[in-house]
Amino acid sequence: MDHIIARRRMRGRENPSDALTVKDRIGVEGPEWMCTVYKLLRSKAESIMGRVKSRLGFERLTWQGLGNAGIHVSLVLSVVYAAAIAAARIERPEKRQSIAYFA
Repeated sequence: MDHIIARRRMRGRENPSDALTVKDRIGVEGPEWMCTVYKLLRSKAESIMGRVKSRLGFERLTWQGLGNAGIHVSLVLSVVYAAAIAAARIERPEKRQSIAYFA
């Protein structure tokens, strides 16, 4: 499956009909199958980010700690991405969100 990446909507220009474009902050428009896949992938990413924020206490984030928070989020996403790659390499796709399995 190809990656589904939404393009930014261009004002005053004609957007391609076969491309997925963001129409507001969350909504997208384009081919129906691309919209469905994008929403599915977005919901999975939002659930992972929600778990990361709740476990690391980022819901109480202030501007002073933004640099450290950025580093922590980058590290966590690197670990999540590494677990997904490892699950694909060992042909166990059901383990792609299980960091504990690879620990």
